[in-house]
Amino acid sequence: MKPTRISAHIAAAALLCSCAGRPAQPVAESLKEAYSDAFKIGVAVTPGNINGWQPESEALILRHFNAVSPENCLKPERVHPTPDTWDFAEADQYVEYAETNGLWKLGHTLCWHNQTPDFYWYRPDGTPKSREELIETLREHIEMVAGRYGDAVNAWDVVNEIIGEQGEYRVKGWVKAFDGDGYEVVRNAFIFADRYAPHSELYYNDFNVWRKEHVDGIVTMVKRLQSENIRIDGVGIQAHWGLNYPKTEYIEHAIDTLASCGVKVLITELDVDVLPLTKEGQIIGQSMTEPQFQLEEFKKFLDPYPDGMPADVAKQLDDRYAELMGIFYKHRDQIDRVTLWGLTDDVSWKNDYPVPGRTNYPLLFNRDYSAKPAVERLLAIPQK
Repeated sequence: MKPTRISAHIAAAALLCSCAGRPAQPVAESLKEAYSDAFKIGVAVTPGNINGWQPESEALILRHFNAVSPENCLKPERVHPTPDTWDFAEADQYVEYAETNGLWKLGHTLCWHNQTPDFYWYRPDGTPKSREELIETLREHIEMVAGRYGDAVNAWDVVNEIIGEQGEYRVKGWVKAFDGDGYEVVRNAFIFADRYAPHSELYYNDFNVWRKEHVDGIVTMVKRLQSENIRIDGVGIQAHWGLNYPKTEYIEHAIDTLASCGVKVLITELDVDVLPLTKEGQIIGQSMTEPQFQLEEFKKFLDPYPDGMPADVAKQLDDRYAELMGIFYKHRDQIDRVTLWGLTDDVSWKNDYPVPGRTNYPLLFNRDYSAKPAVERLLAIPQK
């Protein structure tokens, strides 16, 4: 068909716009579309997000994300709350929801010192289990949980937060039960995960994976597993970060170093804290939950934005998200997935940790389901 004079003018105008430096393609309308050629875009979900009670939540999930993580429903205390009880109701709902909507799904987490009942490590009379009993307990748990879902779960966080700040094994939970032998815990967990989830990818997941000593400890663990031909497919970097930390060079060093081990790198729990104490560095421990910090004089300082973020803080948050996603996009050949740890500000764990009852604003979507300006900036990054 011969082009008309009008269509020729339209084509010329389009060429002029392109030559003027405007993007040839429109900015994507969703995060998953914008980063479709880079990495999966994920979000941690709660039962309330996906059980039909919050249609606004489901609309956001299905518009912007192609991967989901369960915030709590697959943790030991949820699926195995008592020695004689297994409860998979919420976990089954999570897996079914993801299957129905074609979402990539993570299993989180099989082996962790936290949110794990004491009976995993102690007999009914309170005495410690033997090493043989511990190994069997770990095996049974992984068989019951990972074995239940087969190929329906794409990947598992097999072990969570077992390496300490100086690269040592953290003597808590399983490691304490194994008399400090953290590698034996890791080794058995990955062997059992491979046995019962042979077609799922197997990951290690941790926080503060930007401190050099912490990264070095993880690398030592990964290489030891690899030297024994024990499968580990990826390492998750929990990005519970702040407005001013960590430094870009630390983040890039961690990504490069982990990728050099031949494993996938995942950004697994991204949120940006804007409140005092945690915006400069993550507080570890429970000291700030003590009653004295709930008194009026402390609350005014520790919970400064109960009615909304000031404009200058909101701008800092938007800038920080754009900065971080720019780093991830730069390293898109090494990163397989970027997951936000929560959908809207009201469901974020950062409202309650390390100080209970605060009003925080760490995510991309507001309490009323509206998008923060950061979302538009993230949509534009791949177009630059």
